[in-house]
Amino acid sequence: MKRREFIFGVVGVTVVSISGTYFYLNRDIDYNPLIAEPQSLSLIWDTETIIAIGNQYRIQYVVENNEQALAKRLVRNFSDSGEELIKSMNQKIKEDFEEENTVLIDGWILSKTEARQCALLSTLQSKR
Repeated sequence: MKRREFIFGVVGVTVVSISGTYFYLNRDIDYNPLIAEPQSLSLIWDTETIIAIGNQYRIQYVVENNEQALAKRLVRNFSDSGEELIKSMNQKIKEDFEEENTVLIDGWILSKTEARQCALLSTLQSKR
């Protein structure tokens, strides 16, 4: 094999790999709408307050300002559905607090997962 053929082959494989990865990571995903319902926060706040917190989060974290970006971050490690999904989300929220993966929004300290749930709910409400 000549050097030139080898280099073209390597470049071709690299381009195909990068393209495939890009399209895989940027595709839209289907998700369970339960992830947009912050269970513990709904015990203390009404839906309007949760949506307001979600809107504030989306303003502060512009990279996560759309439904797909938020859903991908929320379902990243979950394959559960229904009751198991809620348990997994609650466990992730607990881990966020333990790891200090929190955000301050409107004077409230929230886990990043809770804040993303609020933000996802606010994006869904704005579509209606």
